[in-house]
Amino acid sequence: MDSDIVNLLTGTYASDGAEPGSGEGIWRVSLDRRSGALSGDHLITTTTAPSFLALHPSGHMLYAVQETEQGMVSAFSVDGGDLLLRATVPTGGSFPCHLLALDDALWVANYGDGVVSRLDLNGDGEPVGTPAVYPNAGSGPNAERQEGPHAHFVHDAGDGSVWVSDLGTDEVRRFTASGPSDPASVLPPATGPRHQAALPGGAVVVVGELDSRLHVLAPDGSGSILSSVPALATPVPAGKPSQPSHIDVGVSPATRNLLYAATRGPDVLAVFAIEGGHALRHLSDTPIGGAWPRHFAVVPASDDRADFIVVANQYSSTLDVLRVDGAGHAEHVRSLGLPVPACVIPSADTTHG
Repeated sequence: MDSDIVNLLTGTYASDGAEPGSGEGIWRVSLDRRSGALSGDHLITTTTAPSFLALHPSGHMLYAVQETEQGMVSAFSVDGGDLLLRATVPTGGSFPCHLLALDDALWVANYGDGVVSRLDLNGDGEPVGTPAVYPNAGSGPNAERQEGPHAHFVHDAGDGSVWVSDLGTDEVRRFTASGPSDPASVLPPATGPRHQAALPGGAVVVVGELDSRLHVLAPDGSGSILSSVPALATPVPAGKPSQPSHIDVGVSPATRNLLYAATRGPDVLAVFAIEGGHALRHLSDTPIGGAWPRHFAVVPASDDRADFIVVANQYSSTLDVLRVDGAGHAEHVRSLGLPVPACVIPSADTTHG
């Protein structure tokens, strides 16, 4: 990144008691990569329950789920600081919660019914035709959360396939352009797989929302679990939830062997050292500055010696910024009020490679 100012896009939920579509939308916020300061918060478009956003690889199209029972996804062309609605199409499933945008396809995880769907994209990145819909079946031992399939995250495996976490069936499902193939992994019962992140050596970490652990899968897709560690070290009071949400790796030269994990309930960011390609060693837990972290963006600091972690804290209605150095030390540096944030990503002109 050449600029000291990075623009971020944030998707939001409706406020408590409000009907979906009554005011939530997509916001733009600026991050100063020298200090971690946030400014310039601006609602750039209103749309229903855009709880997850994804940019097309070209940076010219932004996709936003509409997390409703009849799932929809909207495509916006990115015109400078503006978003222009190009299409809103059904996902073929219910309550979509995650997107993966590739050059020619948009993959959707529909949490409500576990459907994974694939939308073809034209040369401009606009959805065309009807979605290919891939349902799932099964359940898990957690009767409250695993009564059926719940697709939660789509990961680009880099070999032409995508891996989809199914929280309800404890599977990481594998798909190609032609549809589902053998599972990438079957995790221990009641894991509740949620988000995934690729480690520098190619292994993939899957965070368990229900077992509060990080599971490292072999990069060859054999399904082997190379290691498994708790997602945080902070004690959780009896009866309180501990639900890890988003995970990601460091992006600055000093932090590329670090893994970050945010956990709702304790509301902390855990930092791990990545050793030997697949071993995770806990370094620190730091209060995240708000309540119920759903997602975060990782942005390199301007001096390349640290990362800024910008956290979407749903229950406190704040974006909170932590600075993490190469030793894994994290500190909370800034906070900005924003209504019910759910997702935050760098915009097209500031996406890191």
